Amino acid sequence: MEEKKKFGARNWASLILIGLVGQLSWSIENNYINLWVYSQTYDTLYVTLMTVFSAVAATLTTLLMGSLSDRLGRRKVFIAGGYVAWGISVFLFGLINYRNMMSLVGPAMATTMVGTFMVLADVLMTFFGSTANDAAFNSYLTDSTNPQNRGKVESVNAVLPLIGNIVIVLVAGLMGCGAVTPGESLGLEENALKLEQPWFYFFLIFGAIIFVMGIASFFLLPKEKVNPNRETTYLRSLGYGFMPSTVKGNKSLYLALLSFLTYNSAVNSFMPYWMIYFQNPTEVGGAGLGNGLDFYLTVGIILVVSSILAVIGGLFMDKIGRLKLLLPALGLTCIGFLAVFFSKAPWAYAISGTIMMLGYLLSTAVLGAEIRDLTPKDRVGAFQGVRMVFAVLIPMIIGPAVAQSTFSVTAGYVDSYGQTGQPAPNNFMFLVSFGFALLSALPIVFLLRQRKKEKDLEAKQKENAQDKA
Repeated sequence: MEEKKKFGARNWASLILIGLVGQLSWSIENNYINLWVYSQTYDTLYVTLMTVFSAVAATLTTLLMGSLSDRLGRRKVFIAGGYVAWGISVFLFGLINYRNMMSLVGPAMATTMVGTFMVLADVLMTFFGSTANDAAFNSYLTDSTNPQNRGKVESVNAVLPLIGNIVIVLVAGLMGCGAVTPGESLGLEENALKLEQPWFYFFLIFGAIIFVMGIASFFLLPKEKVNPNRETTYLRSLGYGFMPSTVKGNKSLYLALLSFLTYNSAVNSFMPYWMIYFQNPTEVGGAGLGNGLDFYLTVGIILVVSSILAVIGGLFMDKIGRLKLLLPALGLTCIGFLAVFFSKAPWAYAISGTIMMLGYLLSTAVLGAEIRDLTPKDRVGAFQGVRMVFAVLIPMIIGPAVAQSTFSVTAGYVDSYGQTGQPAPNNFMFLVSFGFALLSALPIVFLLRQRKKEKDLEAKQKENAQDKA
């Protein structure tokens, strides 16, 4: 029984190395590709479209591949093979730029072609990434953990995205990648041409890292101990998590998923756009930090400090009770959203952004660990798809769509032809996030009540069993 409680050195190595490299790619997909497409189009519409189509692709892929990995009893081949293909797809983004599209269709249609191909490439990248990470790697983590160690493991897992962001921000800063040319306010064509070379090498480097990690995963991951689940047909297993009887039999799980849905809608109202907002000048609604020292110092403080504090919180999470931290963490996130909305200076963004990100990390760690605890052990892969519907698909459609509607209060860049671009991100998106975060308190309260009922019932049943003995 004691052996079961150990996560083990090889599992920790797999979590940290494979998980971190995966989060480097997701950081690029969730944040830096947004900067890249904005630098080549000056249009946030393509950022929103990428977010929505990526969410659909990720959910369908995870649902199909998660169930398939259950049926085959295999995780490693999906992880390792997926990472190899994932790395290649990341490199392809470096080839999609304004210059190449202009040479194909002319300057009038260049931005449309860049945006369109970016969306298509993002779907391809998401397919490989979700196969490897969302479907297989998440299932592997659920298989390898138990209620005694999930809080600690999940807190480390929740911090990996921010560590990935730190690495990406540092490398991108050193290479001169960003949405706008450092120290200048240029028209679209000039900005796009000046930034294309550093971005090409950026995608080349990280594509190679992810590719190599895929090969290494074949040797790093421990031997699989998953029993193939072929009790039902593959098609029937796809719909298992959406059956009314399944929902009725797993009330706490679906309340946790509903909590994640509303909370992640808050997160996705700002996450696709926050780096663009920080870099953009105040004339177009941005924070005015630019693509220089102010931006990298501010973002670095936010990511590093919030990550350290979240890891410290995770060390005590299992001991004091995860769910006791959920409402305080939600409150911290709400305070952070309001504080960022009112911030005007780099130091203010650093403080408010740290509060916001810390609340986000702690809340995500608690909800993620609860969902792993409550997932039926014989259908771990299949439920990764269900999790994606609640935690990714719906939030990544609702959040960006509502946030995008607030951009109309600010002006966009004027391109080299004198035409005004699409409105740019502004601080009102943090008010949208605040509203969704408040809304998430309702299912969280119901979740806490349901979990208390279940634990009281378990304690009573245990007491009755001891009396009979």
